[in-house]
Amino acid sequence: MAQLKNMTADGVLPVASPPATVRSYDILTYSKGKVAPAVFLSCREQTLTVHVNGVPFVRVACSGQHLRYLVPGFLYSCGVINSLHDLAGVDVTPLTANAADQVQADSAEELRVDVLLRGACCSKAASSTDQAAPRLTITSALGWNIPLAARQLPRMPRAQVPTWDPQVILRGAQELEERSEIFHQTGGCHNAALLNRQGMVFYCLDIGRHNAIDTLVGYMLVEGLDPADHMIISSGRIASEIAQKAVRIGVPVFASLSRAMSRAVDLARANGLTLLGNVKSGSMHIYHENGQLVLP
Repeated sequence: MAQLKNMTADGVLPVASPPATVRSYDILTYSKGKVAPAVFLSCREQTLTVHVNGVPFVRVACSGQHLRYLVPGFLYSCGVINSLHDLAGVDVTPLTANAADQVQADSAEELRVDVLLRGACCSKAASSTDQAAPRLTITSALGWNIPLAARQLPRMPRAQVPTWDPQVILRGAQELEERSEIFHQTGGCHNAALLNRQGMVFYCLDIGRHNAIDTLVGYMLVEGLDPADHMIISSGRIASEIAQKAVRIGVPVFASLSRAMSRAVDLARANGLTLLGNVKSGSMHIYHENGQLVLP
């Protein structure tokens, strides 16, 4: 996997194929009083140690997929950047326990991500450059956003004309399920996709559902897509910090194969996000509808 260099609004270098997402282990199984050898497939986990303007910022556990999109998407969702132009550069370096070892980025368990901002370093970053490592670690199950006041989150106006066909969303949910081969092999990852009004545009997976959404956010930023013309569909439950990511980037519709938590529903209703859950088998729950869906 190529390192990311000079990630700017003017030019983002392409990245080679992402690292393998599954590792195989020889294990034993115990069933009905008998022990037998077996092969276990496990989702691969990498740690990103992020430094912002030379200051240790945060560690993020992820699958190591699509770092080109995950890094700016994460920084945007956290409020560290407001656009891709805020990034002067991003450099990714594989870390090893032994400095003498030569390890490629696609085999390293930990990657150092150096982010250079055009402006001042985010206030959530460490205040001392003498700090050796980030104080905060985000595990695969933990999402984190810098809290944004309600006035900082855009409120989407009610659509004058509904343009999102529920059948397109249902087909997107079916395609998301069909693409979830790694999940069916391991049971250890989350899947998400970006849709336009015709169908699926981009698919990704990660060991963390928050990372998967941040990757889609980064994809829109890097590829210059208008969020107003896209929606997000995910396999994971919708907590408030997930809904906040959708509202901040400005997609009008967020859907999930799973359910929404109460604060996510409240946030969607307060900010005009059309929020859908339990999208599968030809049906869906509509937690909030802001004029986006073509309904009978």
